Amino acid sequence: MKNRAWFVCAVLCLLAPAALLAQQTVTATGTAAILNKDAAQARDRAVESALRSAVERVVGTMVDSESLVKNNDLISDKIFTQTRGYISHYNILSEKPDMDSNIYSVSVEATVNEGNLADDLNSLGLLLRRMKMPRVAVALDEEGDAASANVLRMLKEKGFLVVDAGERASDRNFWTMSMPQQADLMKRYGAEVVILGSAKGEEGGSVTRRSNLRSFQATVSLKAVKTDTHEVMGTATGSGTAVHLGEAGIAQALKQASTVAGNDIIRQITKQWEAEATSTRILTLIVRGLSAEEAETFAHRLQSEGRGIQDVMVRKSGSGESTLNVSMQGDASALAQEVTKLYPKLRLVSKTANSLTVSR
Repeated sequence: MKNRAWFVCAVLCLLAPAALLAQQTVTATGTAAILNKDAAQARDRAVESALRSAVERVVGTMVDSESLVKNNDLISDKIFTQTRGYISHYNILSEKPDMDSNIYSVSVEATVNEGNLADDLNSLGLLLRRMKMPRVAVALDEEGDAASANVLRMLKEKGFLVVDAGERASDRNFWTMSMPQQADLMKRYGAEVVILGSAKGEEGGSVTRRSNLRSFQATVSLKAVKTDTHEVMGTATGSGTAVHLGEAGIAQALKQASTVAGNDIIRQITKQWEAEATSTRILTLIVRGLSAEEAETFAHRLQSEGRGIQDVMVRKSGSGESTLNVSMQGDASALAQEVTKLYPKLRLVSKTANSLTVSR
């Protein structure tokens, strides 16, 4: 019992920092009509209205305006009807009953749990549609498939499009490759994101001298990588324990560990996609046929004249090919429009969600 209590506490400690980070505090106002001179009841309705407004404001930062309009009824039915479930806590900043107009106004400062909200929005498919439904593959270095199967199940439940990694994850040659090589291979399988990592389980021995029950421990480490740019989107680890008569205990411990790590890595992926969709993202632009000096001139013009482009940096130039990092609002399709607008003679070579290659 003590071991179990210790494990629960350890898991809660691991999850607490992530939960604290996934919050947003906003100020919102709500109003309600005072009916039959019942100010107390109107106050309660005004508070509920303010809390709904707070959740609506946070949803507005997580979902683009087009998706909000197209899915207004769905969001209203599934999200805004349970606003209390997304509020960690709130403080009433001001309140005022106006008996002349029969309106009760309340202003609140509310802390909204973005993690829970993102999970529910994701289950509706809104966040994934906003990112054009990226496909995700999972490849873990493990004996068997207990951990990877669990992570795949979690991804599917969240609405992710999952790509089969085939037999590569069990091929020992795959695990001698570098991370960029592994990402490139998963890209050929059609994945925009790959979750790489390892899962290890072991037997810890008998629980007591006279018992046949044995203890098992497991550790799962995950890393989410964009396959086109090799950008690391997040890392996560999880540990698990189990008590069982046989080796099925390893599978239980691995499932427990992969659940902790899987929830964390999914939250990190979703958080980055939210930021990229509502603000800026870093895109990779490869331009062929430019000298080092021409690459600098190209970058300066793109930054100064390109719409929505905040910054352009030349990362590498030489041998007739230059690699640039472009910080902008929008994906590679939007970048392609800006590049071809400024340089209409450039030829499009290839394009993914986060990278663009053009040639002179």
